[in-house]
Amino acid sequence: MNDSRLEIRVVPFARRWHVIHEIDLVGMIAEHRRRAAICAWAELIADGLPNRPDDEGLGRFLGTLDDMATRIETGGPPLWDTTLRHGDRDPLGTILRDHVRDRHMADAAAAREVIAAFDVEADTASETLGYILRGFFAACRGGVEFEQLAVLALAGHRLTPDARAVLTDALAQGFAH
Repeated sequence: MNDSRLEIRVVPFARRWHVIHEIDLVGMIAEHRRRAAICAWAELIADGLPNRPDDEGLGRFLGTLDDMATRIETGGPPLWDTTLRHGDRDPLGTILRDHVRDRHMADAAAAREVIAAFDVEADTASETLGYILRGFFAACRGGVEFEQLAVLALAGHRLTPDARAVLTDALAQGFAH
């Protein structure tokens, strides 16, 4: 008995939907922790104005900002490009992925603005530096939280309990700031 109806109903489930383990989130969470540390550092500098950090400390901070901007500009979020990508059939996923990408690029541009504002030749006023720094770290923190919420929304039931715990713990730490 050859029933061709069964062949038609076979769905390649594993190719489109796979379970998301905590290991799948490690790179994203590590990058978010790096950004959180940079934001905390920027907030400390803003709180210390009009006094600027010493040249060595400022150089390390600006170098770290430059590294962050370069990582963003040269690489996309791999979790979004592989695990959460479902093609153009998922409009919400496409919109969220594009929004996360745009926020990443805005973070890179804001980091470059901070670097330019601290240029010796720019002689930027302390009030302006404070405004630029606060805008940078507020937007960067918001982008991280948005990305984590978007992953929760899109991954939903595909997250293992451990992966969900990693993500919700990261969110709780971010919201507690």
